[in-house]
Amino acid sequence: MKTAVALLALVAFAASAHVADPFADRSISSTVVDVIEGIRDQMPCGFPEMGIPPLAPLKIAHKEINIDYPAIRLHGSVDNFRLNGLNDFDIAEMKVNAITSKVTFRFIFNNVNVDTKYDLSMVLKKAGFTINMIGAGPAKFAIKDMNIWGTMKYSLGVLSGKLKLKTLEVRTHIGDVESEIEGMLGEGMVNHKMNDVLAEAVELAVNENEDMIAETIEAIALPAVNSVLDEMTLAEIIAGSGGEGEKTECIPMPDN
Repeated sequence: MKTAVALLALVAFAASAHVADPFADRSISSTVVDVIEGIRDQMPCGFPEMGIPPLAPLKIAHKEINIDYPAIRLHGSVDNFRLNGLNDFDIAEMKVNAITSKVTFRFIFNNVNVDTKYDLSMVLKKAGFTINMIGAGPAKFAIKDMNIWGTMKYSLGVLSGKLKLKTLEVRTHIGDVESEIEGMLGEGMVNHKMNDVLAEAVELAVNENEDMIAETIEAIALPAVNSVLDEMTLAEIIAGSGGEGEKTECIPMPDN
């Protein structure tokens, strides 16, 4: 959340500095791309000044899971969770319109994958029937060629120095899903088949529910981001995000 707030602040800062010149949009967009690439390069070290741990990979010792989509529901917990690939993305599109205060973006995540141990109950809804499963064991799961695109509009108070996110529309599409999860309905061919079913269900849950996912993201993210923005001025956000001063090169700790 804090990373998103800092990014929004820098977008608004760049836009407001050139708002009188509509031909500066290209340079503003380039500035925003540089900021995002800087965040990507910093992910292996995290953002200590903002209280954000290393994100590439992201490691969590224990996490309760509660996911509920029309095609799949997951409840339970995971241990020794490791999420790889959050920094393995390309910026396919980034356009900032300083006049309309609108940002259009598209990111392509090449390979976001998970390695963990799980203890979950799962419900799959597919082609008119429902499968209930309970499983536990090691798991690997990968989402490849994931496109995330959309638009957001913001406003910046000239006198107050407060930034506000007005609209946020985010769309997602998955290219491929790979599942290697042990412990689902035994082993061997049955377990292999269930991995195929799960991979297909996740792909359908995302690709066939883009409208619902977009509405959910906006409903959750918009008030959450604005509540944080309301507590700080633009200058405070930029200072807290490390937007000023000399940048320290990210040298991640050895991966255990």
